[in-house]
This record gives sequence, C-alpha cells and structure tokens, in this order.
Amino acid sequence: MHEQLRTVGRLLELSERCNDLSAMVDGDAVARRCTGVPLCYDCAIGVLQELERRLKEVHDERGLMQRAFAELESGGELLLDAASDGEIESEIEAQLLEKAGLRQMIAAARRESEALQQEAARLRRLRAVQEAEHDARHRALNVLELRAHELREETLREAQLAAHCERELRRLLLVSVRSESFHIAHDGSFGTINGLRLGRLADAGIVDWAETNGALGQVALLAHTLSRAHRIEFTHHLLLPMGSTSRIVPKSDARTAYELYGSSSLSLTHVFSGRRFDKGLAMLLACVRELLGHAEANPRVGVPARPPHPIDRDAVDGLPVRYQLNQEERWTRALKCLLVDLKWLLAWDAAVKSG
Repeated sequence: MHEQLRTVGRLLELSERCNDLSAMVDGDAVARRCTGVPLCYDCAIGVLQELERRLKEVHDERGLMQRAFAELESGGELLLDAASDGEIESEIEAQLLEKAGLRQMIAAARRESEALQQEAARLRRLRAVQEAEHDARHRALNVLELRAHELREETLREAQLAAHCERELRRLLLVSVRSESFHIAHDGSFGTINGLRLGRLADAGIVDWAETNGALGQVALLAHTLSRAHRIEFTHHLLLPMGSTSRIVPKSDARTAYELYGSSSLSLTHVFSGRRFDKGLAMLLACVRELLGHAEANPRVGVPARPPHPIDRDAVDGLPVRYQLNQEERWTRALKCLLVDLKWLLAWDAAVKSG
C-alpha cells in the first residue's frame, strides 16, 4: 500500500516536470514569433543544443512515466487481489481499538497523576503539621529544661543554705549565751564582770561606787537569769535586778526591799550605817548558794563536782560579804571569790546546754 502511494507520488512529480518543459518550449517559440528578429549562427546553435537536451530529458522522463504506470497497474492488481475490504476494515477497527485503549491509558495516567498530586499535597500538609508539632515539642522541652535547671540551682542553693544553717546551729549550740553575756575575769586584786570592777581598795586606787554598784547589778542579773533558765525559785528571796540600783526583797516581808548598791555615805567605822546594804548582800549570797546547791545536785561532764569557794551563811570561803565592820581588802577578796563561783556556775550552765 505504501509502495503504491510512493509510485503515484513519483508519477505526479514527473508529470509536473513535463508540463514545465512543454511550457518552456512553447514560450521560446512564442518569443521568436513575437520578436521576428533572426538569430545569429552561434546563438541558433546554442538554442538548438539546449532544445535537444531538453527533448532528451523529456523522452527520459516519458520512459520513466511509462514504467511507473506499468508498475502501478501491476501492483494495484496484486494489492487488490491480496487485500480484501474486510481485512482493511478489521485493520481500521484494530487501530481504532488501539487508539481507544491508548486514550483510556492516557485518562488512567491522568487520574493517577491527579491522585499522586493530591497525595503529595496531603503529605506536604502532614509534613508541615509534623514540623510545627516538632518545633512546639522542642520549645516545650527547652522550657522544661530551663525550669529543671532553675530548680536544680534552687535546690543546690537551698541545700547549701541548709548545710550552712546546720553548721551555724551546731556552732550556736556550743555557745553559751549567758557565758557570752556575762564575762567574768579579774583585774589585779579585783574580780570583774563585764569589765566592771567589784570591790574597793585604797592602795589599788579608789573604785567609784558607781562602778561597784554596776558590777553588783550584773551579779544580781546573772543570778536572776540562771534561776529562770533552770526554773529555780529562790526559797526566801526575790531578786529585782535594776542595773546599778538593784534590790532584793524577802518573801516574808514583800513590802521591804534591801539595796544592792552602796554610796559614799557608808562608813566602816559607823556601826549602824549601811545595815540595809549589808543585809541585801547577805540575801544575794543566799540566792547564789541555792544556785550552787542545784548545780552540785546535778553534776555535768567536764565540770568539777563542787564550786571553788564554798558559801556558808554570809561568807564566801570564810570571807564575809558584809561591808560594815570589815576591811576593804577582805571584802574585795570575798566578792572576787563570789565571782569565781558564778563563773563555775556559767561553765556548768554551758555544759548543760551542750549535753
């Protein structure tokens, strides 16, 4: 079939070339008739040769056309014999079916492409959601990590603070507040409490009564503080610590208060002057004796079982604390021994606290 079509095409092309050649020859003749001008010998020879060449080409083309028509006639008969109308229709139907199948495949491919595009869009949306969730989780984790770091630092600070507080508590438990508040020492022949000298000696320099009275007020305050700390109630007396004007009251006569301070009007040679002061000192000594008795009844580790200077009535280690009819040296020594006993009491008190 295709070979036949090619042959027909060749015949048409040869026919067109023959027509062109005939038109060319006719045109030359017409031109000669129109001009009426005779040609020279050389020009005539050239024209003749060109016409002969063209004629030869026309004869060759005619032979080719005759052979082509012969081939066409013989091929057409064979084609008509070989192929029937039913086969041609079958081939056409097969081609139509193939075309329909290809169209269906194209439609299916388009549908699949659309489905893939939709799936890709869904996956992109899902990825965007997952990335947003991932970022949110990271932000939440960062917040939690920062909070955990802050809590760790806060816990460390609290642990350090607790350890420091425990150390301070242990240190403070070993510290006796009363020992720190009442510092008892000595200054030559004088006993001192919180830096105040207790006693009077002419050869060591006159000690002002204001300083001595202040020291006696500290002694009264210390005795009162120890009695309250250990819940000791004095049997016969009530202390009224008021600094350098402290007093002491017998429970049998609550309306009468005896002074625990002296003045320059007191005289060693005057029998009746300062009697109230002497009685007050004796009553103070009795209160200290009760404190010493309680401490002896409750011994503590690291503290001697007995005080350094025993107290008997109004005397400390045999030295009376009365100012009247007494020597200043002996009176000062008695008060110094009293302070030593009070220092022993403070050591016992500190031992009680540490225990």
